[in-house]
Amino acid sequence: MWESVAQATCMPDHCFCEAVRDGLVRQPANTWSSFTFCVAALFMAFERRRGVEAWCFIAAVFLVGVTSAVYHASLSFIGQTLDVQSMYLLVLAVVALNVDDLRPGKPRRFLATYLISNAALGVLLVAVPEVRRYAFGLAIALIVGTEWALRRRKLRDWPLKPLFATAAVQGLAFGIWVLDTTHTVCEPHSLLQGHAAWHTLGAVATLLLWRYLEPARRS
Repeated sequence: MWESVAQATCMPDHCFCEAVRDGLVRQPANTWSSFTFCVAALFMAFERRRGVEAWCFIAAVFLVGVTSAVYHASLSFIGQTLDVQSMYLLVLAVVALNVDDLRPGKPRRFLATYLISNAALGVLLVAVPEVRRYAFGLAIALIVGTEWALRRRKLRDWPLKPLFATAAVQGLAFGIWVLDTTHTVCEPHSLLQGHAAWHTLGAVATLLLWRYLEPARRS
């Protein structure tokens, strides 16, 4: 069904461990596990007190689930692009929030920072798709760097335990992702897929990060 559209850069034989099937859903386990992010986003949305930063974070988490499902169902270039862009939306929401918090007493510029940074990475994603993972790594580094700066300047003083838990869960997820994408641990036709576990653990990590950022979201 999807052969007539532009294929993802991982095609034909480097799209993680799960076998590529014919039909509407090419990778069932990887597709359906993506919706754990949507469940996480709905859980966040039930909280009563939210500002624009929180809604951007919630929307990004939900879009990660939807676009990841589209990507694994189609293994198309457009699916790949939307999937990675939604990941940018998620991590850059945290970067923009941290950058705002580094400027106490000044007008908040969250939306401007958020939209401009996403637009820049979006253009890069389409023009040079090979750098998508490096750009994502850079965004993660910006989260770490801005968090360190906030702590050093004593602009944040709430417990770090949820952040450490986020890092631990995401680190475990990344280890599984590596084993899957390198086919080190791989059973292509099983419904138990390492990349599906990466999705589920990633959704858990976003919930932990949401909990850690609660004081910033309410400031």
